[in-house]
Amino acid sequence: MATKGPSEAFVSVCDRELGIDDFYDVYDKIESLSARWKPIAISLHMKLDTISKIRANANGDTTACLQEVLECWLKKDYDYERHGVPCWRRVCVAVKKGGDSALADEIAQEHPVTEGTTPHTRTTRARGAGSTASIPTPSIYVPKTITNFELHRELSEIQEQFAEAVQKTIKYYPKEWLPDLIEYITAHITTLLGPEHTPDKAQAVRKEFKNITTIADFFGLLQDKYTSWFKHEPLTNLIVENDTTCPYQDYENESDKEYNEDRTPNLYYVEKAPTSWYRYKERLHSYFKKCITVADPASYGITDAPPGKQIIVVNVDRGDYNENDRHFLRKAIPRELDRPDLTLYLCQVLSN
Repeated sequence: MATKGPSEAFVSVCDRELGIDDFYDVYDKIESLSARWKPIAISLHMKLDTISKIRANANGDTTACLQEVLECWLKKDYDYERHGVPCWRRVCVAVKKGGDSALADEIAQEHPVTEGTTPHTRTTRARGAGSTASIPTPSIYVPKTITNFELHRELSEIQEQFAEAVQKTIKYYPKEWLPDLIEYITAHITTLLGPEHTPDKAQAVRKEFKNITTIADFFGLLQDKYTSWFKHEPLTNLIVENDTTCPYQDYENESDKEYNEDRTPNLYYVEKAPTSWYRYKERLHSYFKKCITVADPASYGITDAPPGKQIIVVNVDRGDYNENDRHFLRKAIPRELDRPDLTLYLCQVLSN
């Protein structure tokens, strides 16, 4: 069932660019989320180095952390050409990520899209010194959401399973493996950046990983910045190429055996990282089988599809994925379920 409202991917929220003069307007609205400043900073795509410096300088003062995050963001101290300029739509997305959907909807209602702007398009500021031209670009989302509590819950469970697999991976590798893991991931920068790969960005990524000193920080960086529930390839490929176990070795501990000799479940079994990722990919395959739809563009309100062509629609959890995310989402779709000749659109799933 389709629904429209303030949570509709926040496509109906004003995308006027905000600046440092808007600091108090933004801060006054979200001051209550100071304790959640870090997920808000991540949602605003602040640099991890900046987040670390903010945390170190604040000495545990979460209010100061949030204030500095907003100041840096409004001054565009992040990759705004990639993630978009500061605007109220981005504030709504960050507030929802920070755990307050009701406040996000309240802000969305207070800052509706300006008259004459089509919600199904976004405005991109032309690059170049002194350039102020606006370029309308098609949205990667269909202009409607669906409300399906069960589907929304399944997406949440998939993300929880993803996080659990990351935690098992952290425990799977001893610290001696860190140099090899860093060497592997920095040799496969394309799997992290995709179409946005440039020499400068690749160099920046290598610098980030070069400063990592623990296994937990290594996989934490991958999880927070370079992977998602559908962009699992950097992790799954790494596991395959850097497996710490031999497939032919004898089981040394009772916890290594999933089943006893009589095929009853072994209560002491501890699932290892490779198995966790194998099961995760199976879960994802099952989800794609039931959440991918080939449809007529008009049935989803799409007006910019090629004439006479259908579209392929995938249900997702959020309303702020970008073109690069769509690239990785399509890579995650099993070949037998994809239609490469059709344009892929995303449809946000709401719980209520």
